[in-house]
Amino acid sequence: MAASAHPHRRTRLVRSLLLALGLVLAGARAAHAVSVSPTALYIDSRTRTGVLTLHNPGTLPEEITIEFAFGYPVTDTAGNLTVPVTREPAAGEPSAMGWMRAFPRRLVLQPGQRQLVRVMVEPPADLPDGEYWARVLVSSRGGQPPIEQTQGDVRLQLDVATTLVMAANFRKGSVRTGLEFTAESARRETDGVHLQLDLRRTGNAAFLGRMRAEVVNERGDVLGTAWDDLAVYRDVRRRHVIPVPAGTTGPLFVQLTVDTEREDLPAGGALPVAPLSRRIPVP
Repeated sequence: MAASAHPHRRTRLVRSLLLALGLVLAGARAAHAVSVSPTALYIDSRTRTGVLTLHNPGTLPEEITIEFAFGYPVTDTAGNLTVPVTREPAAGEPSAMGWMRAFPRRLVLQPGQRQLVRVMVEPPADLPDGEYWARVLVSSRGGQPPIEQTQGDVRLQLDVATTLVMAANFRKGSVRTGLEFTAESARRETDGVHLQLDLRRTGNAAFLGRMRAEVVNERGDVLGTAWDDLAVYRDVRRRHVIPVPAGTTGPLFVQLTVDTEREDLPAGGALPVAPLSRRIPVP
């Protein structure tokens, strides 16, 4: 019995060490990871080319691999935002993953070095007008020496690797976007005004913009403000708690303003849309 139990103890130990090391390295690694600019790629059918700039700010060489997947932001019923990434998109999804190629796809980036990577898109000839989505996966390893851990007769050597995931959207022909409020609610709680919005994208391209939500009283005085960057590819739910001064009484309203001014995106990333405004009573 003792001999058969030993592998199980070793398995549990290995898993525990891997988890502990992974959590420690996740924070330590951030300062040494390769940087990539711009923050997203928006490629049109005229050029069919995008350019990424990779930079290694560390003191050790980084081995870089560039791949492609499919994914876009989604939210659950609580408004929690995630970006599921897959190599096998469901049928009917507007995926550009299979048409994208990186040149070079693999490289070694020396300390302080910068490297341009071209992303080429080769869509089908009969592709309908619209926007098609992918994610660029920039994986790097080697910028830190392997981490070794020994406990008893178990010795681990863990290579450190990171993967940066960024949007890559391909636009063909006439593309347009817009935003609809399909449901909205605001209520007063002890910690502030709770705002919930269900948003739906219109048109054939993702809506990229920003929202300002202000809690105002009947005189128009602003009592609290929340900001949100929006990336609505299909439907999303957004939730905010907007603090207001303690003891606030009287009727309140949430004044919403939505536009497509996104300074964090490359020029031309957000398709232009006329600003939207909305006023929601707070019971």
